[in-house]
Amino acid sequence: MKRPDKKRRGWQSPPVRWITTLLTVAVMVMIFAFSMEDADRSNETSGTVTRIVLSVIAPGYEQLAPERQEELFNSVQTVIRKCAHFSEYTLLGLVLRLCLESWFGQSGRKRLGLWAWAGGTLYACTDELHQLLVDGRSGQLMDVMIDSSGVLLGAFLTGFVLEKMRKENAALLEE
Repeated sequence: MKRPDKKRRGWQSPPVRWITTLLTVAVMVMIFAFSMEDADRSNETSGTVTRIVLSVIAPGYEQLAPERQEELFNSVQTVIRKCAHFSEYTLLGLVLRLCLESWFGQSGRKRLGLWAWAGGTLYACTDELHQLLVDGRSGQLMDVMIDSSGVLLGAFLTGFVLEKMRKENAALLEE
């Protein structure tokens, strides 16, 4: 006699699985697209953000000597670029952890953060290798380390929030 299949609900339901998978792929495509930008386009993108940040944090920027403006611009742009790396990979860690939860949550919940971190770090390595093929760009170990830290934060925060939600739901069921 055939056993009836349990219907999967919540995080393991097919719609949630596909949504989290598509979100993960979308974030990976976004990261890939940023890495496809040649050096001039990448500098233009980060330069626009840098000018906006400078208008907020350094109101007298325009009155500075040109050498000082360039020095300040370059240092802020470097911070902007590294924050962008960290942020996009934090987002990847978040959606990757959710995706793994939707596919494997019941069987290996404790290890999902580690798997998300490892997968995101591997993606960061391939992204930096990919940048070696883009005109004017370079792959940097420091960026992999920043990216990996972002993935770790995203995966950790997601795991923390999911665990808190589980505990609250369990407490509500006990009442």
